[in-house]
Amino acid sequence: MDKMLDEALNAQAETVVGPSVKIQGDLNSEGNIRVEGQVTGKINTSQSVFVNKDAHIIADVLAGNAVVGGEIKGNLKISGHLILQGSAKVSGDISCSVLRVEDGAQFTGKCSMGGMVAGNGNGKKPAHTEEELVEEE
Repeated sequence: MDKMLDEALNAQAETVVGPSVKIQGDLNSEGNIRVEGQVTGKINTSQSVFVNKDAHIIADVLAGNAVVGGEIKGNLKISGHLILQGSAKVSGDISCSVLRVEDGAQFTGKCSMGGMVAGNGNGKKPAHTEEELVEEE
């Protein structure tokens, strides 16, 4: 796996929705969020969202970065990197700067990428340029 994914998977989550937890309502945080259970509502963080393979989300997700291994029914607005792991199932529109879809991932919806910075639309450069991404590999 690449450096970004390794860092994302090992990042300390400030908020953890455990496997037996079901949340109905909005989940707002300024820190990293890890979802292992179920969330119905909206998820919003300026940092990263990690969706484990057994998680089920029926919500729009607004985040800085996201790694999705579970199921999401809702729109994703990610200002940076979005990684759909092989176990991911996403039904909804995606907006992100950088998208990686691993073998086996399922996605139904529209996708817009590049130059998008969530929440402002002011035309700022994406989080990483193409040259920076090539150097990371």
